[in-house]
Amino acid sequence: MGKETSIVEKLELVIPGFHGYKKKELIREDDRLVRGKVADILAQARREMERAIQRCAMVNCAQLMALDTMRKKLMALESRVRHAEAGYRGYFDRVKFKEKELNRLLEYDAKMIELAEGIRDGVGAINGQIANPQALGMAVLDLDDKLNSFEEVLSKRMSFAAGE
Repeated sequence: MGKETSIVEKLELVIPGFHGYKKKELIREDDRLVRGKVADILAQARREMERAIQRCAMVNCAQLMALDTMRKKLMALESRVRHAEAGYRGYFDRVKFKEKELNRLLEYDAKMIELAEGIRDGVGAINGQIANPQALGMAVLDLDDKLNSFEEVLSKRMSFAAGE
């Protein structure tokens, strides 16, 4: 028994060169892939932060509470990104997305990748400075700034996706 042909596939078979809907589907799939990558990078950063917290506890450093707060923030951001609204709306949704808007969502997602990599690098810097209290304090402040920037971009993206 063969696979049943969908309506879009039927249109593609009937209309040579028809790929408008498929292109939207590809953009949506790209959006999902990008967000998955961002969430994976944040998960790496969270795991690295958990190692930093263990090391910090071993040397009894003063930043333990701040690191744990950042770990929780990383977990929340990872979840928000992974489960964010996909960059595509159906035909009957109140907010319609055209290709231009979908491309804007991809721009937000690309920015989130850049910021997530900065966060992962920032956590690595914290892990390398556990035994140096002054450098650790600066690394913690730097990471806090990066987390806030990421959260701001994520909020803008989610507002845009909601049509606000």
